[in-house]
Amino acid sequence: MVFPPVLIGLGAANAIYSLLNFQLIRGLGRLGKTNGKPLAEKPTVSVLIAARNEEQRIRKCLECLEAQDYPAAKLQIVVVDDRSEDGTASILAEYAARMPGRFRYLSLSETAPGFSPKKYALSQGLLIASGEIIVTTDADCIMSPAWVSALVEEFSSDTGLVSGLTTYYAAGTGTWEGVQSLEFFSYAVVAAALIGLRFPVNGNANNLAYRREVYDEVAGFASHGGIVSGDDDFLIQSIHRNGRWGIRYAIRPESQVQTEPPLSVGQFWEQRKRWASKCSLYQFKQTLFLSVIFSYYAVIPICIVAGLFQHRWLVPGIASWCVKTGTDWLVMRRASGIFDKRELMRWFLPTSLLHIPLIIAAVLAGSFGEFTWKGQKHRRKVKAAPVVDAKIAGRQASGVGR
Repeated sequence: MVFPPVLIGLGAANAIYSLLNFQLIRGLGRLGKTNGKPLAEKPTVSVLIAARNEEQRIRKCLECLEAQDYPAAKLQIVVVDDRSEDGTASILAEYAARMPGRFRYLSLSETAPGFSPKKYALSQGLLIASGEIIVTTDADCIMSPAWVSALVEEFSSDTGLVSGLTTYYAAGTGTWEGVQSLEFFSYAVVAAALIGLRFPVNGNANNLAYRREVYDEVAGFASHGGIVSGDDDFLIQSIHRNGRWGIRYAIRPESQVQTEPPLSVGQFWEQRKRWASKCSLYQFKQTLFLSVIFSYYAVIPICIVAGLFQHRWLVPGIASWCVKTGTDWLVMRRASGIFDKRELMRWFLPTSLLHIPLIIAAVLAGSFGEFTWKGQKHRRKVKAAPVVDAKIAGRQASGVGR
């Protein structure tokens, strides 16, 4: 028999995790509700994209943006070519000629010392973005003609940022495609539920909208510019900590974006390492929250593996996995109804088998190793810049001097 204090500890951990999942269900139920006053008139909007080597994908995205039903006089599109080595720049020049006054782009030849390439690219795009609302997406994304309108309509007088759902293109019928799609959807579900609970942790930069004044108020990317990933998560957390503005999650179908899934297991693994690399660098409360979840996930396989040698550990380990999986299912079932993604639930069991080992491996590999992004090798932080350059880059990354 397992030592009683261990059983008590596992029981408490299971109870806490279950309570957390029921809180996530509560948070999902709060989505779509607002007490703020609607905006008196439509604000000006700048859609901002940082693109690197995207000649195979960016046309579809730009076609979607060109077709937006938001008033043309109030909609600007800004694309930053981040050191592309293909034909991305020529495509951008073509669209600039097609949409004079509405479409602006710039091409970067280098990144400021001490800054993440993407954050630096976005900061340079913000220097020419004129919109009151900044909407960000990625070059491989497609969206409905009502996308910008749907995000802007989520803003009320006290809203600082709106996050939206991103899913993969049609998953097809294969198990691996289905597992990828549900696993990706699960990140958005947790993000949405935590926003509903007014404890935002993460979002997705390819479907994000925020007030320009709020970005300037929290100094943009300046405080985390050297962290390679997380232009979305750190901005969300900074706005929440500021305390003056609300954060909302859009649930209307028109507000959703579709993005290209990883095309191989290797790409999938590199992406997950990159996402996990920033988690231990979050603000204290968010880091503590994720650390508790990670510890719970780690205990379950430890018990199951120990049970292969000492059978008394096997039952508590399997029971804990069942508690996790059962309460996760309740959360995902609720979310799949809200976002009309019920078809993904058919992949729940194989995804749940992958979930714990994937999270543990990605966090460890991303935190202590390298990952590949846009053809370049990175660690979770770039090398610190010299003091003088850091001051200049900080000013650029915060958007000062626009």
